[in-house]
Amino acid sequence: MKSSGPLYLLASVLFISQITGCAEAPIKITENKVEKPLEQITGITTDAVEKAAQKAEMNLWDVYALTVKHTEDLAGKYENILQSDALSRQAVASVLPQIAINGTKALTSNTFIGGGSSSLSPISATTAYLSGTETLFTGLNQIAALQGAKALSDFNHLSFQQEARSLLLAVARTFYGILQLQATLESKQKIEALTLEILKQEQQWKAIGRSRDSDVLTTEAELAQLKGDELAAQGQLNVARDALVVLTGLQTQQSLKSEEEPVSPAFSFEEAETKVKERSDVLAAKAAVDLADASLLQAHGEHLPSLALQGQYYVDKEGGFPQPEWNVQLLASLPIFEGGAILAQEDIATSKKRQAEMQYSLTYRQALQDIRGAYKALTNSLNQVDAYTKALDAAKKDYEAVARDRRLALNTNLDVLQALTLLQTAQNNYDNAHYQTLINTIWFGEATGDLPKLPAEK
Repeated sequence: MKSSGPLYLLASVLFISQITGCAEAPIKITENKVEKPLEQITGITTDAVEKAAQKAEMNLWDVYALTVKHTEDLAGKYENILQSDALSRQAVASVLPQIAINGTKALTSNTFIGGGSSSLSPISATTAYLSGTETLFTGLNQIAALQGAKALSDFNHLSFQQEARSLLLAVARTFYGILQLQATLESKQKIEALTLEILKQEQQWKAIGRSRDSDVLTTEAELAQLKGDELAAQGQLNVARDALVVLTGLQTQQSLKSEEEPVSPAFSFEEAETKVKERSDVLAAKAAVDLADASLLQAHGEHLPSLALQGQYYVDKEGGFPQPEWNVQLLASLPIFEGGAILAQEDIATSKKRQAEMQYSLTYRQALQDIRGAYKALTNSLNQVDAYTKALDAAKKDYEAVARDRRLALNTNLDVLQALTLLQTAQNNYDNAHYQTLINTIWFGEATGDLPKLPAEK
């Protein structure tokens, strides 16, 4: 009996456990503590989340902080990273020795085929042994597995980063869209309130003959149109708020405010275009090509021989026939004919690589167009803000002049209503342009990779 076998097995297990490592913890969306992976790709900290949760009125970055921590989108993407890490450990395991402890209990018959028997009782044997297998070469499977695991890990990490960027843009569009609709609704409510006052006055004047039926009917028609517009705006606002709830998990009536001002692009159009190669979606598409290449390498390797070293070390033997203390054997295999299966596998892998390359080409063009579109949209909306600012100033002066003339009985209530409508329309146009510029500012930052701000950039 050999007593050192179990100790050798234990040492082997401990060694392998150390070199293969442990899995990272998943992201929890039910608590406010921001895990390190989230902070690294979003710049959001636990302190930012805790402060945002205490605010009665939230700005864009408060909403984004809570979204980062409590949405399933980022947590789900991070699960892909954990899965690819596990696959990486599997790839490493493929080049390590496989060790197991085995035991057998055998009972051999004392009668023989063809007649005859032994006077001895059936032979009983108990054996315990360590077995080990070291794969020396299996085509290109091991190299392809390591290469593919690296590519998959890169792809999932880059997709995780891309999700953080896309999430910020989605939050910004929903956030500022709500503020746009609120401004539109408030503008229409102001016009409705004044229109109602004018209608009451027109009805009074009609009773004493100072106003015509057409004046009253025109005002009533304006009021009915305003009510319809308000209902439409309120419906759109409700839909937008529901979308924010789904996206962020906030309460439907959460009070929101805008604290940001539009910012001009920090670099030229040509400089913005050079950012395309650094975008996480483009790099992820490139990693997908590398992953397809690893699959193709594995398919090519199926034509090659495989070689493995296998051995047993017997630590205990009771009964039966004498058994060698150990044995070692070299196993080799060379595929000769597989019915075309290997060739078919190569064709599939080659086709998938072509698909990945085409997807990379498409992603690159789309990313470039995204940067160009964001740059043009931002510069255009900044120009619109300037134009609508001038229009708003002019509309305010016009309304003040009409209101002053009305106090002097130099015009009618309809003139006042028309001037107010023009003023509120100018205000609404300005508000829409202002909030759209804020959306475009986030879009441009997201498109060029400058947003979200990461800890190292702060």
